[in-house]
Amino acid sequence: MPESANPRVVDHTIAGRWPDAACELLARDPWELTVAAILSARTSDVQVNKVMAVLTEHLVGIEAFAAIAPEDLQRLIRRLPLHTAKSRAIVEAARAIVRHHHGRVPEDLAALAALPGLGRKTAAVVAGNAFGHPAIAADVHVCRAVQRLGWATREHPGEAEAALRTRFAPTRWVRLCHQFIRLGRDHCRRQRPLCSTCPLSATCPRVGVTDAR
Repeated sequence: MPESANPRVVDHTIAGRWPDAACELLARDPWELTVAAILSARTSDVQVNKVMAVLTEHLVGIEAFAAIAPEDLQRLIRRLPLHTAKSRAIVEAARAIVRHHHGRVPEDLAALAALPGLGRKTAAVVAGNAFGHPAIAADVHVCRAVQRLGWATREHPGEAEAALRTRFAPTRWVRLCHQFIRLGRDHCRRQRPLCSTCPLSATCPRVGVTDAR
């Protein structure tokens, strides 16, 4: 069994299995994607999309989110976990964009990551999917797959991002992350991974190991 998976084999395999993998958060513009990405922490995309459908009936545009009190926004997203912290993050991000970016979501990854409540992973989601910039959104599925493939010593966003940066061209980063997410949901689960049906079973060094953390 190899110590780590062959990046070329991984790239070819997951690109063939999930060629159309893409962001499943429904958003009409960069700000809506920013809100959805913040809401998505510890929440399924399906649930976020349901909440966003209601939320956008009450609030339209960054200025509306900047003007609302966090407590009022919290009531609109109360069905989601961490709704108190998420409502505060969204309002603070909206106010920072209005104050420092003339009411427009910045495209630059560093500027996005500097916004209140975003962080690097959420910023990468927006930069990559709203603006088409090369960015690696190292969510839990990406971190788990990278570690199990032998490219990182632990499930850590920084290690996962560094591992992918050195093994894949920037043009692959955005869709690659979505393909790893599909891999994680369909096969490379934290508990009881479905190694027998995983398309990477021939190259993965952790195949058959149920606790790969």
